[in-house]
Amino acid sequence: MNKIIIRIIASVAVLVIIIYLVFPNLFSSESENKLEDNTQTEDISKISIDAQIVKYETFKNDIVLTGSLLANESVDLASEISGKIDNIYFDEGEYVKEGKLLLNINVADLEANLQRLKYTAQLNAATEKRQKQLLEKEAISKEEYDIAFTNLKTTQAEMDALQAEIDKSRIRAPFSGFVGLRYVSEGSYITPSTQIASLYNVDPIKIEFSVPSKYSSLVKKGSKITFSSEAENKDRNATVYAIEPKIDPITRTLSVRAKAANPNNTLIPGQFIRINLILENRENAILIPATAIMPKANGHTVFTIKNGRAHLNDVELGIRTSNRVEILKGIEKGDTIAIAGVPQLKDRAEIEIKQLEE
Repeated sequence: MNKIIIRIIASVAVLVIIIYLVFPNLFSSESENKLEDNTQTEDISKISIDAQIVKYETFKNDIVLTGSLLANESVDLASEISGKIDNIYFDEGEYVKEGKLLLNINVADLEANLQRLKYTAQLNAATEKRQKQLLEKEAISKEEYDIAFTNLKTTQAEMDALQAEIDKSRIRAPFSGFVGLRYVSEGSYITPSTQIASLYNVDPIKIEFSVPSKYSSLVKKGSKITFSSEAENKDRNATVYAIEPKIDPITRTLSVRAKAANPNNTLIPGQFIRINLILENRENAILIPATAIMPKANGHTVFTIKNGRAHLNDVELGIRTSNRVEILKGIEKGDTIAIAGVPQLKDRAEIEIKQLEE
C-alpha cells in the first residue's frame, strides 16, 4: 500500500515538473499579475493634482470700469437779445479761434440811438466846459455847474448802456474749438431761447466715470488710467484731475474725471469707453490661482507639497482679482502648492503631480 502511495506522489511530482517545463508562462504570469495588482493599488491610493511653484511678482491692483467722453469745453451758442440775423460768419464743422465773430444781429435802431447820444454828449461836454469856466470866475452858482456836469455823465452812461446792447448783437467764439451743426439762417428772427449752434473744444478731452465707494480711498488726483473707445482698438493714457467730494447716496459710487491728449481730434464727446484704473502697484507680492484656496470655518487654507505629500497651511488673504488671490501670510516664495484637484486632498495625503507650473 505504501509503495502505491509513493508511486502516485512521484508521478504527480513528475507531472508538475513537466507542466512547469512545458508551460513556464503559466506560473510567471500569475506572479506578474499579483505584482501589477499591488502596483495599481499603490497608484490608486495617490491623488493626482496640478501644482505651481510660488514666486514673487509685481501686483497691479486695477479695476475695469466704463465711462464716457466729454468735451474739454462746450457751449450752446445763443443770443442775449432778440432780432433778425444780418450775417453768419462760420461754416458748420469749422474750427474757429477764440474771439472770432460768428454772427451779428440787425441793431440799426440801437446804432442810430447811439449816434444821437454821441451828438448830445458832445453838446453836454461843451456846456460843462463853459459852465466850469464861469464857475471859476464866480459868474454862476455851483448848482448850475453841477447840473451841466450831471447831464454830461448821464449821457455818457446812456451811451455805455446802448453800446453794451449793441455788443450783444455780435456773437463771438468764447474759446477755440469746432462749431457743430447750424440751426438758423441769415434773415432768421431769433430770441435768447433760440439755439444757433454748439461749440466744442476737444483737446484735451475729458473722461468721466464712477468708482465703487470701496475703492474711493485709493483714487487720488494724479492717478493714472488707461482707456479705449468703442471706435478704436488701442489703449490711451489719461490722468485724474478732479474727484467729486462726496459719494452718490443712490449708486454708492464716486464720480471722477480725467483728461487725455486728443491732438488729432479722433476722440469724440459722448463716446462710450472702457477704463482700466490702476489703484496701486505692489512689489514682491504672492499671487496664486483662486482654485488653490480652500475655505474653513475661521479662514482659508492652501495645500503645499513636500516629499510627495500634501500639507495643510493656514493663509491670510489680500486683494482678489478675477481669477487670482493675493497671499499675505502662510506661504513663501519657492513653495509648491496644489492648484487643481484640491477638494480631494487631505492633510498628509500622498499625491502625484500631473502638471507643474513654474
